[in-house]
Amino acid sequence: MASVSSATFLGHGARSLLQFLRLVGQLKRVPRTGWVYRNVQRPESVSDHMYRMAVMAMVIKDDRLNKDRCVRLALVHDMAECIVGDIAPADNIPKEEKHRREEKRKT
Repeated sequence: MASVSSATFLGHGARSLLQFLRLVGQLKRVPRTGWVYRNVQRPESVSDHMYRMAVMAMVIKDDRLNKDRCVRLALVHDMAECIVGDIAPADNIPKEEKHRREEKRKT
């Protein structure tokens, strides 16, 4: 899996890096849809979820796993949700449609 580094964004200019960081910052305001559907008071945000998953990946004891890769995956696995929102399995939206929405919003 290719990793995204700040050098990649800096190669395209500081403006791109700032736009990326602003986009990532929006995740703290995107509530987890499944919690909203279940009327959970103060549902966790997508950012909360990603952070918790990263900490879980960091502390797990399993020598078969590449811990660094697991932490990185946990930190980025839901980044698209700042573009298309948190699409829950209960929404019954096919993976292809979710990807189409992501691509449409990128342009």
